[in-house]
Amino acid sequence: MGQKISDIDSAHTSTSDIIKKGSVITIITMISRPLGYIREAIQAYLFGATLLVDAFIVAFNFPELIQTLFFSGATSAFLVPVCVHFMKDHEEYSSIYSTFINISIIVTVSISLLFLAFSHGIVSIIAPGFSSEAKQITKTLFIIMLPVIAFHTILSVIKAFLNAKDHFAAPELSGIVWNIAFILSAFLLRHKLGIYSLAVGVTVGSLLQIAIQVPFLKQFNIRYRMVFNLQHPALVEAKNLFTGALIATSIVPINSFVGRVIASYLPHGEVAALSYAFRIFILPFSLFAVPIYTVMFTKLSKLFHSQDWRGINAHIDSSLVLIAITLVPCTVLLCSVGDAVIRVLYERGAFTGNDTLMTNRALFGYSVGLIFYALSISFVRIFNSFHDMKTPAIIGISSVIINAILASLLMVPFRNLGISLATSLVSFYNFVLLYIFLKKKTGYSPKKGTIREISRSLICGIILLITIFVSRQLFSENLVVILFTCAALTLIIYGFAFKKYYYFFLKKK
Repeated sequence: MGQKISDIDSAHTSTSDIIKKGSVITIITMISRPLGYIREAIQAYLFGATLLVDAFIVAFNFPELIQTLFFSGATSAFLVPVCVHFMKDHEEYSSIYSTFINISIIVTVSISLLFLAFSHGIVSIIAPGFSSEAKQITKTLFIIMLPVIAFHTILSVIKAFLNAKDHFAAPELSGIVWNIAFILSAFLLRHKLGIYSLAVGVTVGSLLQIAIQVPFLKQFNIRYRMVFNLQHPALVEAKNLFTGALIATSIVPINSFVGRVIASYLPHGEVAALSYAFRIFILPFSLFAVPIYTVMFTKLSKLFHSQDWRGINAHIDSSLVLIAITLVPCTVLLCSVGDAVIRVLYERGAFTGNDTLMTNRALFGYSVGLIFYALSISFVRIFNSFHDMKTPAIIGISSVIINAILASLLMVPFRNLGISLATSLVSFYNFVLLYIFLKKKTGYSPKKGTIREISRSLICGIILLITIFVSRQLFSENLVVILFTCAALTLIIYGFAFKKYYYFFLKKK
């Protein structure tokens, strides 16, 4: 028999909910990502590719890595499922919010002071090849940017409490504010402060990210006070979830770091090509996957609290369909015209045709696993919403080992393609195991309608791949025509295949 009418209505409602709320994140990302490219272009224009810029990048990467690994990523993973329990009582919600803010301040300020005390030794570790003068510059830059650890962690707490209230815009807007502050600082202060103007822009921008959240916190009656209730049930629950969330959310940056360490044994230029390729690869992920799983995570946390398993299954199904519809065509495009995209974005000046080939190899390896990269992170969020941090953490730890082995083996015959292929294979491994464990834990299986929509997207992807291949034979030399034709083909094929689908949700909105 087919799906029940009630199941179809539930799927339509959940998909419409994800599209409506997730589209806000997508639109903001479409503004912030190009702004990030502009920021880097201005940095290059003002300071070039010099030792000073090397010092800034090294000094910036360490506090950024610390807060990403240990604070900002894990914070939303364990806080959203916790705070949805207390949403109805504004006073209690504010009390919990204030407690977590105060804990964040105490912990991150303490760590920052520790880093300040040992800043000389830290710089020697993160920049061992720098001269004494360069190390001193790096140290000063590092100290200026140390507050970023505290500011970004506080922002992550705010984001979790706003997301739990189904508000996603303000936290995402913070990226735009940060980029603007960085650009203005570079332009206005470069004559007085030189390279230090970039560090000031980073820190001031991070503070402004918090400041713009204040009106939205007031809108939802979330008030800060000097509260430090360590005995609150929310804190007890958070302690139980934190370690697993920390491990699970650290896997992606750790795998990326391991891949680059292994790639350092390759000839010059291969590591840079990996970096350029990953920047292109991550764009469709940020535009489509991040909004989908961000909204899904908040919704599933609420549904789990009320034990609404029908709603949970409907939202998981809707997320799978949306990921398939958006990322299958992106995969086809990146794999088939990635070289043209790289040539348009990068091939000028010192970036040669050989660099395009190296970058395209790496991009292909990443792109074949794009959908599994998105699905694996989405399924981690599903487990997080069920207060299960342990399962994705264990699978994640095993994936780090597998990634290191695969990257080491595959880089010998395939160079940087082997490194990026290892990422895709590990993403597939993560997704498959997470799906198996989810099925055992909850009995979840995608409904027939979900499988049908995913299959339709895959068929459309094959048709798109064939038509792009033919188009490239006809317009092999004209990059603009190739890219325009491929974009048009994607819109025509997927628009026709899913016209009723899109029409329904556009009409609902």
